[in-house]
Amino acid sequence: MQELESAQPVKQCVFPSEGEVITSLLTNNTYTIGSKIGEGNFSHVFACTDVWDNDLAVKVLKPLGTYDHVKDNAVEEFQKLVLLRHPNITYVYDAFEYRDTFYIVTERCYDSLEGLFSIDGLQGMVWLRPIARCLLQAVHYLHINQFVHQDIHVGNIFAKFVKDEMNGANPNVIQFKLGDLGVGKFITEVSVGNIRAQWMLPPEIVNPDEFGPIDHRIDLYHLGLVFLQLALSTKLSFTREEILEGKPRQMALGLPQPLSFAIEKTLRRHVMYRTESVLELWRDLNSRM
Repeated sequence: MQELESAQPVKQCVFPSEGEVITSLLTNNTYTIGSKIGEGNFSHVFACTDVWDNDLAVKVLKPLGTYDHVKDNAVEEFQKLVLLRHPNITYVYDAFEYRDTFYIVTERCYDSLEGLFSIDGLQGMVWLRPIARCLLQAVHYLHINQFVHQDIHVGNIFAKFVKDEMNGANPNVIQFKLGDLGVGKFITEVSVGNIRAQWMLPPEIVNPDEFGPIDHRIDLYHLGLVFLQLALSTKLSFTREEILEGKPRQMALGLPQPLSFAIEKTLRRHVMYRTESVLELWRDLNSRM
């Protein structure tokens, strides 16, 4: 048995190269790989186009762990994306394995909100309500399907230009979409031990005994951080100590009155006093904007 096992070829991840053409055995669609457009903790992201001339993005998972572990993660993320399809969530087209490497193909967006902060003279307040209207619909859909994203930040919210089929050079309609469901969990699976970005941990993750239960209101806290950054037209990052001291909420209290209540309410440290639902946040924003 040991001899047979040692004779098996070693599975090794091979990332694609620019210009390479890859065909999915699942859909028979062919993808021409473009330049690398992003990288996260768990994947590289490349631009690509398919046989239909769609501008797409392909996420290629990094080999973090065993082959079976990476495969399980790829299957889990694809199933989430298929199950949770919504107009304001990045659309999934395909998923397949090629050369022991796992690919997930989604629509390609123009840029993340993080890119907004590089614009000179940015007036984030102008963007806030249009982004909120799109983003909150997506998160509401996740929550009614008992799913918690757990990773909502300006790098995971995207601007998307809608293609004009009669004039492809004039994509003049913009939408906003929520992406990357990779670390999200169904509500029954949400726990302290889930993988999360350390720089945006809500207080209840650090100390649930003091600040309350770990549930869908994680996403409300993260939405508050996004809207705070838009209102201030600057990218923010907080230490664990600042989160526990309530610095984000204190900053929100200093905003002009139309927004201060809606945003500070999402950033309250104690979960029981925080905004309860996405619909409540939308009402708060509309009643005061």
